[in-house]
Amino acid sequence: MNKPTLAFSLLISFFFPITHAATESSSDEQNSVLLKEVKVKGVAEDKKNEGKASSGYRYKKASVGPLGNIPLKETPYSVNVTSGEQIGNRSAHTASDALKTNPTVATLMEPNGYSSLSRVMIRGFTAADQSELRDGMVDRSFTFPPLENVDRIEVLNGVSGFLYGFSAMGGSVNYVSKQPTNERLTNLSTGTYGGGINYLHADAGGPMDDNGVIKYRTNIYRENGSTYIDGGNQQRTLLSGVITTNLNEKNKVTFDYWHQDYYVNSLQTYINVNPTKGIYVPDASKFKASRQYGQSWSYNQSTKDLVGIGFQSDISQHFALRTGYRYGDMWRQYNYVGATLTDNNGHYTETNTASPRQNEQTHSSYALVDSNFETGALVHQVTTGYTGTQYDYTRGVDVKTTLGSSNINNPTFYSDPDATLGGTTTIQGQTMTNFVLGDRIVLPHGFSTLLGITHAELEQYSRGVSTLSSTASTSYKQSKNTPSAALLYTPWDPVTTYVSYMEGLNAGGTAPSTASNANEMLAPSASKQYEVGAKSHLGAVDLNTALFRINKINEYTDPTDNIYKQDGRQQHQGLEITLTGKATDNLVLSGGTTWLDAKIVDAKNNTRIEGKRPVNVPEYQSRLFSEYTLPADRRFTLIGGMNYYGKRPVDDLNTDYIDSATTFDTGVRFSKKPFSVNFNVSNVFDKSYWSYYRSGDGLSLGAPRMFSLTGKIDF
Repeated sequence: MNKPTLAFSLLISFFFPITHAATESSSDEQNSVLLKEVKVKGVAEDKKNEGKASSGYRYKKASVGPLGNIPLKETPYSVNVTSGEQIGNRSAHTASDALKTNPTVATLMEPNGYSSLSRVMIRGFTAADQSELRDGMVDRSFTFPPLENVDRIEVLNGVSGFLYGFSAMGGSVNYVSKQPTNERLTNLSTGTYGGGINYLHADAGGPMDDNGVIKYRTNIYRENGSTYIDGGNQQRTLLSGVITTNLNEKNKVTFDYWHQDYYVNSLQTYINVNPTKGIYVPDASKFKASRQYGQSWSYNQSTKDLVGIGFQSDISQHFALRTGYRYGDMWRQYNYVGATLTDNNGHYTETNTASPRQNEQTHSSYALVDSNFETGALVHQVTTGYTGTQYDYTRGVDVKTTLGSSNINNPTFYSDPDATLGGTTTIQGQTMTNFVLGDRIVLPHGFSTLLGITHAELEQYSRGVSTLSSTASTSYKQSKNTPSAALLYTPWDPVTTYVSYMEGLNAGGTAPSTASNANEMLAPSASKQYEVGAKSHLGAVDLNTALFRINKINEYTDPTDNIYKQDGRQQHQGLEITLTGKATDNLVLSGGTTWLDAKIVDAKNNTRIEGKRPVNVPEYQSRLFSEYTLPADRRFTLIGGMNYYGKRPVDDLNTDYIDSATTFDTGVRFSKKPFSVNFNVSNVFDKSYWSYYRSGDGLSLGAPRMFSLTGKIDF
């Protein structure tokens, strides 16, 4: 999608305003006339209670790409929703921490590293770049997404090619923004977390006029304090606002904007191993998570601005339109120290990497038509239209400097080499456009189907520096029709079963900075997914299961020549079980387990990786979090949690693994309107463990025992 196309799409949006989930809005508006007042109030009250602790943090609906906001039980995919209230009650400030209650998500990257990202893995694949969404639109980012302006996090597991054209392999993470409220809302919270980071957060919203024509929501956040790593300090500022204007009863326009500044120093140091040379994963108990094994002068700084506009309009009882556009502008710059073990006795060398400022501009837009009609006994809900995203990314050459040797028991201090940054710039970009047609059909006798097809076009380019001594220029363009089909059956109201098939077009990966072809973008490829599942509710508890198989091209750094390449296929199949809700009037549960059988198949160039598990992909992982409200004094709620991290290979030949680990969390909440206080302790027993391994960087230590305290008042 070039910029003229985007401009034209936005122009069309201006003259043809549309509504998000407009079909649903039209239906709800029509039904509200027919229902008795008491029922309308009941529906409104039930919707108001969604995602709250009082409902067990349950949701009945979620955003499913261009299909809009639809009931979860009518979705033939695995979708898990994390409530904003639950995020707040757990004092979570990063995505990896917020998604702890989701057993289908594995930690991949923490924000206190050089990248400032908070990445996760779903079904064994990284949820990044096109997998990260803000309100259903692609939202690539150099910095971890702020949670202070997020109402909920929706995780769609598996291939999503039909929904987005290009395929977010393991799944997508959609951050749904807080929206203006019908009634005045004002609250103020303050607290501390992450080893000593203090913060203040104001959240306000409501109508701006007597008739409620214009409404707003604003979030202002500031933090500053010590991280859990020696010498670390973190600062972050967020300014966020959303304004909606009802042009008339059927047309609404939305404007949104947020700005975030982020700075952190004394970054966590990755510990590199090399099993093929006899340097194995060390015992994590020999390390201290709070110790700085690199240098305190390492830092990461980033800034992001995101601005958007959307229109909503019900054309008639049967037709609606919806459009939106977002523009993002961001940069980051960092200076970090990596460690490479030289033996199995704790000796290592330190290397400093100084990176010049990286810049990226992104455009995302959609224009969709919803319609609902009947053909005989069949009820159709059709969505058709366009979605797309484009980004342009520039960066200079990293400068690497070997600092010297050190030891884990007595890390050595080195002065900042203050490297001179410059050199040839690498330019990368992608344009992804998607024309979609989907039909949800309600059939007689408890059956329904979802049939869809997408024409996806993907163009990507890269030119500039591939290594410090050579240049590279690559460009790829590919298009594909990716179909999707699903059959759902509801034998009785509490249970819905489904079987689905989906194809997707994948963007090629980018070679890591440590590869010989650093920053080179590989060719696009296609993938497939089969899924069988069941969704049920037992009383006030939602219980979901899903069996799946995903097949995609394998990308890895070949140790024989250090070139990042494509060879063979990754086949991931497994079982997910999730639960959320109130087991009793006093007990809330959320969690579950994931079993994943992942392996490389059909490897041609390097047959040694045939049948091996991909790097950093666990076989098992489980989570269980509970909240128990004391019957004797319902102002107090006790909190407990368990996290099991399965073992993960650290090399393509599966020579060595990260050991499995189990950590426990606890806490207590006191609530008496208008006040609430949350006290939480993570990793209660101060377990030393490796949280993950990142290819090209190394091992990352899990966070130590940490305390968080939050006080909130509603005005």
